[in-house]
Amino acid sequence: MEALSWSKGALEQPHKHVVTVLPTGTEVYFLKPGKEADPKRRRTNPHDMTPFVGNKDRRLKFDEIWADILRISATDFEGFKAFLTLVYRNAYMIDHVEVKPSIMRYQPVEPIVRIVERLEQLSRPGLPFGLMGLLNFLDVLGWNEDVKYHVESNRPEFKGKYTFDVGRINTLLTCIRVPYQTAEFIKNSRDAFQNKQEVDYLHICTVMQQFTTSRGTCTPTKRQLSSWLSPFITEAQTNL
Repeated sequence: MEALSWSKGALEQPHKHVVTVLPTGTEVYFLKPGKEADPKRRRTNPHDMTPFVGNKDRRLKFDEIWADILRISATDFEGFKAFLTLVYRNAYMIDHVEVKPSIMRYQPVEPIVRIVERLEQLSRPGLPFGLMGLLNFLDVLGWNEDVKYHVESNRPEFKGKYTFDVGRINTLLTCIRVPYQTAEFIKNSRDAFQNKQEVDYLHICTVMQQFTTSRGTCTPTKRQLSSWLSPFITEAQTNL
């Protein structure tokens, strides 16, 4: 209900709503309305907003998100798995805190913050706001996806037209599968360099196949998640 209560400007002059401010002073915010709220679109979404971290002229794309996550795998594969686990926890709002009644914010505990800082020092992310900024961007990105898909009659409804996973969960889990299977493909290709017939192209082709048969998501199965992110999560935890 929080996002639905925010004021809406015009498409040319949207209203800014700050969600949080990072320790660096960088703002995490929405501009409302987003481009999908344009009534001229064939499929209009009146509740759409645009999520940002920092510069509003820098609209983040999925390939940039995946590339920054992949950078971690090149220097610390276990750290890469740990970061993907944080994306998983973000998808299910495990590291969120109720700061006011019905007001949730992404606030990972200090040990998690230190892990992210260590990974950032190793991987040197290409995005200007770093890995913690990326996790916060994924939070508001997922938030907006839920607002788009789970609002009916101007109220949040998670038992309506779309299944519970559509929106935040499927979007953020896609940000696990694409980097992980791409990293596996790179590793397999490097290991099979002397015998190119041993390269397992399915690592990357299965990702492409799912994108062609789904609505822009490529979610892993519970078995894949428990296998890829072990020992950080177990199969029982993937049943959330």
